[in-house]
Amino acid sequence: MRYKYLYTTDILSLIFALLFAFLSLLNLGKVEINVAGITLDRELFISLIFVIIIFALLALFKATNHRKNRIIHFIRLFYPQLLYILFFGEAILLSQLFYNNYSFDWFFSQIDFMLFNSQPSIIFHQLVPNTPLITELVFFSYFFYFPLICTGWWLLYLQGRMKEAVKAFSITTISFYILFFVFIFFPVKGPKYFFPYLNNIWYNNFEGFFFTAFMRSLFNHMNLGGAAFPSSHVALSLVAILLNRRYNWPLALVFIAPTILLFFSTVFIYAHYVVDVIGGIISGILLYNLVPKLYRLCRPCFSKLDYLIGRIFHLSPLADLSLIKTLDSSTG
Repeated sequence: MRYKYLYTTDILSLIFALLFAFLSLLNLGKVEINVAGITLDRELFISLIFVIIIFALLALFKATNHRKNRIIHFIRLFYPQLLYILFFGEAILLSQLFYNNYSFDWFFSQIDFMLFNSQPSIIFHQLVPNTPLITELVFFSYFFYFPLICTGWWLLYLQGRMKEAVKAFSITTISFYILFFVFIFFPVKGPKYFFPYLNNIWYNNFEGFFFTAFMRSLFNHMNLGGAAFPSSHVALSLVAILLNRRYNWPLALVFIAPTILLFFSTVFIYAHYVVDVIGGIISGILLYNLVPKLYRLCRPCFSKLDYLIGRIFHLSPLADLSLIKTLDSSTG
């Protein structure tokens, strides 16, 4: 999933940065922020940030494409993992702005009630003993999502299995971007925002240790009122497990137990409805099977974009993966 000048993930990162810049401009005049004592339109400011990101990425490509240093190439390849955080947060805010804070939670909460004659997101954590050890294990499994979606491809890279690392990472990143697009135009906030009871108690009733405190702090300081359906935690964890089964099966065996617990944790900490988890499982299976086919369908377009971007911005061709594989990390 690489071309002469760019990886597929590079092209999609540029496209999504441009898309988010444009969508931000469609929401001018809705939110203001204070930057260094100056009141600015937030969406105008964010649109400018995305434009800066585009040129920063082009500068990164120009400076590193020809480099054969393993560490530099690692950064060159995996930088989109940092963009996941930015795109995820902005997808949520854009959905709130486009829909004036409306969401489809009423529909998904009703499906849960029809299936269970109750609200699992409300009663599940009440049925499990609220001990620090159990709580910590649950919050750890939810946190485990972050290394799960990254470490398998890093390990492939460090083993010198460059082509497999690029392919697995590309499938994961394309899956992320597809879900980000869905989240913008299909807002579901999740139980902790929809049910007043859960919103009032928040996470003050959980007693745990490091991971409980870390995730509670994350929830307290981030706007996560969206992106609930399908559960990206579930969908992308499943994609990662299936890819690791193909390329890193011993690692998949290690990951399987915390991943299953992660599925349950999404409801236990009332981040998701059960139907979100079901939707996440279905989405994960579909993404794993259809993204490679979608890539092959779009490959001619990506190839043309690679050529145009490379020639317009005078990029050097990407270094050969086999050379990076055999070179010491200290080599320039």
